[in-house]
Amino acid sequence: MTTVAGAEAGIEALLIPGNGLSLRPWDTATLRQMAAWDERGFPDSAFDMGFLREPARMAEFLDWLVRDERHLHLAAFEADRAVGRVSVNMRDPAGIYIWGVHVPPEHGGRGVCTRMLEALLAWLDARDGGSELVLSVNSFAHHARRIYERLGFLPAETRWQFDPALDAALRRLAPAQRSQVDGHVRFQRGRWEVRTTLMRRPAPAHR
Repeated sequence: MTTVAGAEAGIEALLIPGNGLSLRPWDTATLRQMAAWDERGFPDSAFDMGFLREPARMAEFLDWLVRDERHLHLAAFEADRAVGRVSVNMRDPAGIYIWGVHVPPEHGGRGVCTRMLEALLAWLDARDGGSELVLSVNSFAHHARRIYERLGFLPAETRWQFDPALDAALRRLAPAQRSQVDGHVRFQRGRWEVRTTLMRRPAPAHR
């Protein structure tokens, strides 16, 4: 089996337990499970993993993961079933940056997102005494923002951001189909931008 968990020594053995889940780095078998997940579609299509069902896209993605040394990519498992995913940029200038938080529809409604993040945050806090954690959330993602706030993230800055996947999705839709993101997106300088909020969670020593 091809291991794609990252370039750091020993990363393949990483396992983060908590709340009935175990968080493990991605490997080929995990990616196959994620490829089979149901998709959420617009406006959350950027999180969908169905593109990995195409062999050429899977090969391209595996190649990217093997070369990616900046990020830790984790899947949340219940026993041997992948039920969510999250990635962490350990070298972002803004701080330890959490992104790609996703639970597919068939595993929603059971607190997977909260449990997954609680396990990850506890592990990150235990590393070197903890550091400030950062993430961003689109303004239309109300449920996600409530979860982040309950976990101690506070809004720090709101800005307009270019999201290539969302831009591509909006270009494919008729104006009437964009109503669910009215007020959250704008067409500026020839491209679609989305309003996002940067949220920060202070290091344990500063809480």
